[in-house]
Amino acid sequence: MAARLLARRPMTTIELEARLVAMGYQARTASGVVARARELGWLDDETLALDRARALRARGAGALKIGADLGQRGVPPAAIDVAVEASREGREEHECATAALARAGIVPAESPARAWRFLLQRGFGEEVATRLVPVD
Repeated sequence: MAARLLARRPMTTIELEARLVAMGYQARTASGVVARARELGWLDDETLALDRARALRARGAGALKIGADLGQRGVPPAAIDVAVEASREGREEHECATAALARAGIVPAESPARAWRFLLQRGFGEEVATRLVPVD
């Protein structure tokens, strides 16, 4: 069953175990299945976190949104930090935000309220928005 679930989409260890329990497997059985899946290399929370963080960043997400998404999936906090940092690819958070604004065709000087909302909705912090959006 685990193979079928993982064939549909990548899951974290916690997601797979919760899904198996929700399907009616006992917690002990689900835990054993998850352990075996890890041994076989079917589960790797760190790789999943890196891949997911990069995908979200490519769609214009900020560190807060990426961290929240990974946290919901049960990725350990240390792996979240590593994945968020790796998703920046050596850039600062404000540089990622500038690129997201450009991809969306938003010029902060022309529509500051729209730029502000966009940045916060995409998971960039207030400090990034304050740095990039002119305040009148």
